[in-house]
Amino acid sequence: MRNGNQRGQISGVNSGHLTAKRSFLTFMLFSQIMGTFISNVTWEEKMSLFDSFLQDLNVYLKLPSPPVAVKMLRKGEKLPVPAKYPLPDYKKKFVLCQAWAIAKNHGETLCLRYEDMRCAPSVLAMGFKPPIPYFVEGHLCLNRYNKTLEAGARTEAAMPRFPHDKYAAVLFSPLTTCAFDPDAIFLSGNSAQIMRMVHASLYHEGGRISYSTDGRLACADLIVTPINTPGSYVVLPGHGSRRLAQTKDDEMAFTFTYTPQRIEQIREGLAKTHEAGLRYPVRLHLDYEAVFPQQYDNLFPLWEKKT
Repeated sequence: MRNGNQRGQISGVNSGHLTAKRSFLTFMLFSQIMGTFISNVTWEEKMSLFDSFLQDLNVYLKLPSPPVAVKMLRKGEKLPVPAKYPLPDYKKKFVLCQAWAIAKNHGETLCLRYEDMRCAPSVLAMGFKPPIPYFVEGHLCLNRYNKTLEAGARTEAAMPRFPHDKYAAVLFSPLTTCAFDPDAIFLSGNSAQIMRMVHASLYHEGGRISYSTDGRLACADLIVTPINTPGSYVVLPGHGSRRLAQTKDDEMAFTFTYTPQRIEQIREGLAKTHEAGLRYPVRLHLDYEAVFPQQYDNLFPLWEKKT
């Protein structure tokens, strides 16, 4: 059984480019020979796919922490894996960004229900409680994020949210130990690492990656957006993520709707764009001739006169 076993570590490069490439080609060849459609892979193949994806992230991005897998659970739906609840297990309520920080940094699998949550806007984003007038009218934003109630109301109206009562809990796990089918996967990195994820995600279909933010509630952008509107998205961490989950000043995030096929497309995109010269760390252009102050250059003709 692979449940709970730590898979491909993310800090540093544990294997070379050839190993990652060989793993990718082997998996694709196996799928073609066996006539397996990516959308119908077995659970063992999904585990192998997670392993390979983590290995590629090591080789091509060198992420500081593993991606986080997230799954929304409906009322009455049983946990697919053992998980800790903040209130009974930690004896306190958590905010969502705090929970996924624990998942990626401590390797824990956590599940949050309404009674486990400390952040009211996040409760609304997850759809665990209805959007009552006090929220809809903009009071949460007034004199904090917006000058007027009208402006606050517009901000709240644009916030990504699940329909009320559609889900009852949200489950987080580091992808290194994930043993369930996630709805979405998100990761953190610096702007150059996120840029490479954009390159990889656009490799197959082209176009541009959508980016929308109000500088708060990264939980809505990371979780709600890719589930409500399947795709890939760049996310700016909000004020709460920085204050409560210790998100660093240089961090950005990237989220995408999970399917096995989508992971394979991103993996191929990372490999092919890497081969084309798009690298992390970015290769600095050093093939140039430097320009110096004229008084420096005056030495060259003086040397030539003496010779």
